[in-house]
Amino acid sequence: MAAALTKTPKAGTREKRAIHLEGSKMILPRFAQNLLIFAAISMILAAPVSTVHGALNLPSTTVNIEVRDSTQSYFNTTLSEVPSGYNVTNSTYLGWSVDSGTPISRSPATHPVRLYSSLEPPAQLANQSWGMVNYILNHKQGSMPDIQQAIWYFVDIVGNYTPTRTVAWEIVNDTLQKGEGFIPTEDQTVAVICYPVIYSHQVPVQISIIEIGSNPATPEFPAILVIVPIVLTPMIILAVWVYRKKRTVPAN
Repeated sequence: MAAALTKTPKAGTREKRAIHLEGSKMILPRFAQNLLIFAAISMILAAPVSTVHGALNLPSTTVNIEVRDSTQSYFNTTLSEVPSGYNVTNSTYLGWSVDSGTPISRSPATHPVRLYSSLEPPAQLANQSWGMVNYILNHKQGSMPDIQQAIWYFVDIVGNYTPTRTVAWEIVNDTLQKGEGFIPTEDQTVAVICYPVIYSHQVPVQISIIEIGSNPATPEFPAILVIVPIVLTPMIILAVWVYRKKRTVPAN
């Protein structure tokens, strides 16, 4: 009986396989590590950034406001020219006056303003009682005139406003007892100051506020930074799987 033939792999083939496996041990782990790092960076960039302007993410550029009289609030204030990715948008908000002595033209007139959180007001308004105003906005009582008069009692740029309505005084007294140092929580309303940008040829425009929630908005990032982590995750899993498969190739 003829002896069984045994196929012996060539020395060169065995060496190439060994080199291939050794290369896989080096390249694939590094490849997977790089993908993990890139995915992590992308997810960090796509996550909401730290909020600014006193727990609110507000544009630092000038925006426009347009005000109309209202029964629910002193103004209905419409914002325009607001960039994307902030706590405010080109929408209409409940607005209030904090400057009873200065006029403001109603719609269709528009007014350029800078927006500031009442939790971090501009220096010229830092000594105003914004905590009291925020308390009133989060514990509303009475009708629109009652609320507006109570707000003027605590913050009125011309100063020394005296309410004339009984319920307004009830709001004032309640706020004096409970509103000192009030800071809205994340699910409450925050007053945002609409500070007019007055040019040399313009007449003065009153300072007003709008109500917004304080949950920080997610700034806009290129869509790729959101998609990349989703795409890279299965790629990383595949790379690890291939690496493990190659490591289990039996040696001849």
